[in-house]
Amino acid sequence: MTELGMTTKLITESGWKYALLAILIFILLGMDVLSVFFGMLVDGRPMSEFGISNKHWYATVSTFLCSICLWTIAASLIVGWTKRCGVLDVFLSRTTGRKVLLVGFVGVIILILISWLESHTMSLSLVSEYHGFAQRNPGYGVLLTSFQYLYYFLESIMVVLMLAAWQRAGEIWTGQTKIPWGGLGLTLTWGLAHYASHPQGALTVVLSAFVFGCVFVGVQKNAIVTLLVVYSVFVL
Repeated sequence: MTELGMTTKLITESGWKYALLAILIFILLGMDVLSVFFGMLVDGRPMSEFGISNKHWYATVSTFLCSICLWTIAASLIVGWTKRCGVLDVFLSRTTGRKVLLVGFVGVIILILISWLESHTMSLSLVSEYHGFAQRNPGYGVLLTSFQYLYYFLESIMVVLMLAAWQRAGEIWTGQTKIPWGGLGLTLTWGLAHYASHPQGALTVVLSAFVFGCVFVGVQKNAIVTLLVVYSVFVL
């Protein structure tokens, strides 16, 4: 890229634009509450019985599908926007190497330790999720668990995009690329929001959010490795 091209790129990038994008992603993550209402409608439950526990298996699938579709469309539009603006390379990367993999592995180990220190037990969420669904909807445990983990995967993608947006905003504002701005922004939004939505385990989410930011910087914004690290929190 020519010097003129680099100058133009720096002028067109705005820290506030990335910050607003991060906030938009945060709002979109919170909008999965609409999926709960949709699931209740399919389940035939009145608003007085608001909650995520549906009576029928197809209502639970409908709830997951609503969020999955919302986040798939949102993620596609966000990545498409970064491509059109020519900033995808500074937003996310495909940098690989031994160091990138090592940082990702260490990040997963730290996240496992954080979860263990809070709960004092280690069990795969996959197993507990399955048993919960199998008890409520006998015969549909595998199906519902599969949709649950697809839901988690899309949520992880949205978290990575929010992380990248906060990171880029901080880099533009300060000129510092080694500080985990993404982790700080994620902690103060998605992390702290769990104290309102899911108080039990919220501390783990807050600490994990900051670790995500450190990993993101350590792996040089590698999108795949960061996604796997984030997804591991939902799996374990």
